[in-house]
Amino acid sequence: MTSPRSPLWRRPVRGDAGAAAITAVAWIGTFYLNEWAFAAAERTHFVNLIFLPAGVRILAVLIVGWPAAVGLFLGSVLTAAPIWHLPAALIPGLISALGPAAAVGVGTRSMRLRDDLKGITPRQIAIISITDGVFNAVPSNLFFWLQHRVATPWRDVAPMFVGDLLGTAALLYLAGVGLRLLLRWRQQWR
Repeated sequence: MTSPRSPLWRRPVRGDAGAAAITAVAWIGTFYLNEWAFAAAERTHFVNLIFLPAGVRILAVLIVGWPAAVGLFLGSVLTAAPIWHLPAALIPGLISALGPAAAVGVGTRSMRLRDDLKGITPRQIAIISITDGVFNAVPSNLFFWLQHRVATPWRDVAPMFVGDLLGTAALLYLAGVGLRLLLRWRQQWR
């Protein structure tokens, strides 16, 4: 039976610290991988036309829930601190954590997804990813504007949104390929 309740709000507490740590490491790893692999796709120091960590945001929050949001906050603060310094680096951390949590919460409730996400479709993941793109691009650009890093608050909303979607699509594709290879390998060794 489909439940309108989000899996975010009903997660077990066990293993939360480990899940948060793994999410933080995944965020940091994909952040620096993204800087290396897609340096040519960097529009500004804050906006990438392909942003792989956006996929980490969605996958982690869908799978782990709130512990992932904590890990995203920590990972984002650590990667933002060299640019923004504390306490300003806390704001990108909050946006990176709360945006996907809200997107997953809104998406799972409005689409009445099961708490265990069984039966979730690629279309539903795409809708949640689009929602996350909006929940990330708009507040991030408002923050850049308030910090006097951009002339207008809307200048890079569209490029950041596209970068988040392309990064999410790329990471989801790679995760799908990896899962298929893992399942094939597992069947061969049975």
